[in-house]
Amino acid sequence: METFYYAAISKDGVRSKGSLAAPNAREARDILRGRGLSLLQIKKARTQSSERWSYARKISHKDRTLATRQMAILLDAATPVEEAVKVTALQFEKSPMRAVLLDVRAKVLEGQRLSTALQAHPKAFPFLYRAMVSSAESSGQLAPVMERLAVDLEAAQRLRRKILAATIYPCVLTVVALLVVCILMVAVVPKVVVQFESFGQDLPGLTKAVIAVSSGFQNYGLVGAALIVAFGFGLFQLLKRPSVKLRWDRRMLRLPMIGRFARDLNAARFSRTMASLINSGTPSLPAMEAAKHTLKNTAIRASVNEAVTKVRGGVPVSQALRQTKMFPPLVTQMVAGGEAGGDVGLMFSKAADYLEEEFESTTTVFTSLLEPMIIIFLSLIVLLIIGAIFLPILQLNTLAY
Repeated sequence: METFYYAAISKDGVRSKGSLAAPNAREARDILRGRGLSLLQIKKARTQSSERWSYARKISHKDRTLATRQMAILLDAATPVEEAVKVTALQFEKSPMRAVLLDVRAKVLEGQRLSTALQAHPKAFPFLYRAMVSSAESSGQLAPVMERLAVDLEAAQRLRRKILAATIYPCVLTVVALLVVCILMVAVVPKVVVQFESFGQDLPGLTKAVIAVSSGFQNYGLVGAALIVAFGFGLFQLLKRPSVKLRWDRRMLRLPMIGRFARDLNAARFSRTMASLINSGTPSLPAMEAAKHTLKNTAIRASVNEAVTKVRGGVPVSQALRQTKMFPPLVTQMVAGGEAGGDVGLMFSKAADYLEEEFESTTTVFTSLLEPMIIIFLSLIVLLIIGAIFLPILQLNTLAY
């Protein structure tokens, strides 16, 4: 299929412009004639290869969020779906989202529902996105659901920024610390060792230890780095196996701080998705089956699978989630309150808000403690190296007196 732009005039003399998808220009002309239009101009938007290349490129979360927000605004203003998609597409100049949305619009003009047209681009619009749009079309609430989708995507983007802000500075600081230590061991200590050899004195134990480490860096540094890279690559390949990934994720959840972060983050993501699906009219059981795909931790996902089985058997959602022992008590208690009050979606939404705020405050405290700890650790390493260098000099001065 190729996209064609056209200008045509109707039997009433009304001039119109638009785009459509067709195998070739002749088929495009036939489609327009079938609509009762007299063709004035037609041109191909993209070659087939360039279109496929555009579709193959990854759509960023930011572009998806911007596109959803733009469509939500236009649909809320009673703009027709095909026109809303077209206007949104024109906002993206260099992003592959432009070609994706134009293809979606062409399919909508052919008579497909928006959710059906989105299925042709699963990388741009994930399963949950399409499921919510489909549910909204069935209930006639497309504009409110698109607004809710935009709000949820914006919340997810803010959470990503918080995670990035919480991790990037400690990582950079750690890398700088390792580089400083490596430079001292490879470039500074060997030059000082040459001077020590001329002393003809027995060196202190600390100095001998630092010299041994420095010698190890020089002789086996590249081998060690290669082994670390090989180990990382091998671990990455092993984690692609479901059984290994499951055991790894279970152990990660047992770690003191990291386990809590992973549990709260996954619970917040699950609660946010459940709130969106339930508020858009999806029943609790299908919502759970769809929301489990947002869980990155496979151990928690396996527990949700068990909870889905129990809910299918008649167990309330809150009780099924409580029995997994994977979700914070706050989530299950709020969901139980929502079940009693008849507003489960609202309670899931409030639980997600609380968990995200708790995650932000916890990571802020953690990073404020981690940064000085890294600096102190680096300072101690540097002091040890300096002490190892100056101890023989002080020893020589003592012998001189």
